[in-house]
Amino acid sequence: MLQVPLPAGANPDAAAVIGTWKVLSHTVVFEGQTMDMHAALLQQRPCAAQIVYEVHADSTYRLNASGSSCDEKYKSTQQKLYAKTRWKLEGDKFTTSATNFAVGQSYKVSVSGNRMTWVGTEGQGTLILQKQSP
Repeated sequence: MLQVPLPAGANPDAAAVIGTWKVLSHTVVFEGQTMDMHAALLQQRPCAAQIVYEVHADSTYRLNASGSSCDEKYKSTQQKLYAKTRWKLEGDKFTTSATNFAVGQSYKVSVSGNRMTWVGTEGQGTLILQKQSP
């Protein structure tokens, strides 16, 4: 069995989040209405369905649009937004940050099979991601 090296000080459960993931849904509740922000994005940019998020063992977190049919400007812009993003896992709290954790986004994370669920701790909504085969 392949052993994945974990970031220094990481929870041993971090191995479950390492990999390449596609967003299936991103629901938010606003003024009592539930909206799927990912579905709305796909209506405007169907190419975004091929975008993946990479959670690396070295604590880097990247958006990879290279396999999508999106235009080059969109791909480049999206990838730059994640160029310095890092992640950490403390218990079941998954945090991403591009500012060395001076500020960041935190989620309660759970993994079941090839599905990962993030529930925002500060109103960011709920994301459901599916692990992609290597």
